[in-house]
Amino acid sequence: MRMKAISAVLILLLAANSGLAQVEEARQAMERGEYVRAVNILSAELAERPTADTYLYLGMTYRHMKEYQKAQDVFVEGSRRYPDNPRLHFELAGLFLENNDLESAKTEARRTLLVDPSNSEASDLLATIDMSVGEVQSALRVWNKSGRPIVDDILHNYYLSFGSWVVRDAVAFHPTGVLRYDEWKTTESRLFETDNFANVGLELEPTVVPDHYNAVIRTTTRTNTLTDIAFGLFRGLPVETSYLDLWNIGNSGINFNGNYRWDADRRRADGRLKIPIPLRGLLYLDVGNTWRSERWDLSPNILPPARDRARFNYKANSMHLYLKHIPHYRVEIGGGLEYRNRAASGDLPELFTDSRNTAKFTADTSLRLADGRYQNRLRFEGFAARRSILGDTNFSGGVAELNNRVTLSQDTRTYFDWTVKGGTSRGRLPVEDYFVLGLDTNPSNLLRGHSAADHGRYGRGPMGTDFVLLNFDVDRRLATLPFFNALNIPFLTVKWEAFFDAAKTFDRNRIFQQGKLWLDTGAGLRFETPTHSFNLVYGRSLRDGTGVLFGYVERRFW
Repeated sequence: MRMKAISAVLILLLAANSGLAQVEEARQAMERGEYVRAVNILSAELAERPTADTYLYLGMTYRHMKEYQKAQDVFVEGSRRYPDNPRLHFELAGLFLENNDLESAKTEARRTLLVDPSNSEASDLLATIDMSVGEVQSALRVWNKSGRPIVDDILHNYYLSFGSWVVRDAVAFHPTGVLRYDEWKTTESRLFETDNFANVGLELEPTVVPDHYNAVIRTTTRTNTLTDIAFGLFRGLPVETSYLDLWNIGNSGINFNGNYRWDADRRRADGRLKIPIPLRGLLYLDVGNTWRSERWDLSPNILPPARDRARFNYKANSMHLYLKHIPHYRVEIGGGLEYRNRAASGDLPELFTDSRNTAKFTADTSLRLADGRYQNRLRFEGFAARRSILGDTNFSGGVAELNNRVTLSQDTRTYFDWTVKGGTSRGRLPVEDYFVLGLDTNPSNLLRGHSAADHGRYGRGPMGTDFVLLNFDVDRRLATLPFFNALNIPFLTVKWEAFFDAAKTFDRNRIFQQGKLWLDTGAGLRFETPTHSFNLVYGRSLRDGTGVLFGYVERRFW
């Protein structure tokens, strides 16, 4: 019995040595370019004594012969039979990449890292694919797990010197250190906040030193050509508005943005300067002036006893100053002052339809608590007017807003968004400081089956001293249209969206109707640039049975 056991062991050892010899012979044949001979050797070995190496080299041989389907079949069978072998998953990832199947390549690279978390080749492959399709977040998070990428130099548009001082001061990372995702995202957020750039991106160029890269910050500067200016003057014709934008004046980082609306019932002129201040991480100063001459009609919302006094004229000239800082992309803080020199005329003294002036102080902060497949943003804003300091009014209040996003499909860019928002105030409010729900050119509180104005006159949307608002959206990408920065638009992402809104308003001052639960639903198209979104929607009020077709602009934060 003992002799039989020894014989069995010897037979197994001989078979194993024979198998290793056959695989080595096939590998040498591959090196000499004798792929057919290598296939014959490995196929025979696979039929008699299959091993992970046999599958690996047979698949590699087929790949060299451009027999991609056969190579894939061999790698897939081998990875199923030997799921803990990282080389099979990695070679399959390379095969998918060679055939431009990026998603399958990423899947196999992830499987490689599950088996071998320290596999630098797999993490490089996965990060490179993510960078190539603009998924900087995913790429850096993969690299960061293994302490990479180490930055040697920081380039701006491939130059060693920065083309703009705001880029230099906005950078949140440094050479000789590992580039973390939050450092890049902070840099990107600061650059977009300047409004100097139509687009911002990152590239990583490998150097001769392994795991070392040059970080290339790519910026597309907004231009001030005659075509750009003419487009601004005419793009607002549907809403009787002309825009004048001058970006990065003299490469100073300062912008001027102005507009004039000639609607007879809502005349308005705005002018503002946005000035980056060269402090650590940049401080943004926004100063401007707004002139308004409007006709209001509060009949749809005011309580019946005051309905005969619901129409009035509103005039004001306001000056504002606002400061903002982004210490980290997850945290934004700001505060400012707006002083309004008012000249309203009407018979609603409880709404300050007179010449009493207002000075409103504001402070706000935004916090990003989650930034993965699930993202959110929590924003708080507080405001107060004090007659003892400046102006003729006393009131205060605040707004809290929680924005949420879940990625339903990264491949098709399908998202589910929902927002919970509420506001409250205390004291007697001027009419323009009431919360207004509904659509406007730049709306604050989205209730998409209602418009804020009716035939040009404000007062159509629900109003109150307090409100609660819920917004639900599902959107999916239809196409991405390259514009190559024509008209300061690098590209447009076209999406369809469906939405549902629910809201309720309250009035502590007992001037407006309250208590009704508003339910609106509808659908539309979104046209997104890297910084803004133009939305064309049809919304219907389920309570009133009325609908509205409207286009409005939002600043993006996702």
